[in-house]
Amino acid sequence: MNGFLGTYSVSLDEKGRLNVPAKFKGLLEQGSPQLVMCVMSGFLIVFPQSEWATNEEKLYNLNAFDKSDRDRLREFYARATECEMKSGKILIPASQREAAGLNKEVMIVGMSKTFELWAPDRLEKASE
Repeated sequence: MNGFLGTYSVSLDEKGRLNVPAKFKGLLEQGSPQLVMCVMSGFLIVFPQSEWATNEEKLYNLNAFDKSDRDRLREFYARATECEMKSGKILIPASQREAAGLNKEVMIVGMSKTFELWAPDRLEKASE
């Protein structure tokens, strides 16, 4: 497979879980079921554990004593949470859903090594 590709519309269940599209599920099952979900500017980005580790190495090189770097580190780590795929579903914590404006319908956007979770109206606005 070529990574996470395409855009999918899925529904959240009453507990805030979404069904992972079959193509994405296959990729996630090849590695650890552990994921890291991070709030970005109006959406969530989901990192498989291996990709999170690669990006964390890049963050590790930032200088925690430099205000700009420290702000970037805080923004990234403070808004991240660990989760996992269970039975083909991912539970999105309430705080993450609220920050991304996710209600019933969620757009899953493949970004090769990661994927994003968007509220349909926010994705449409970002795509203009």
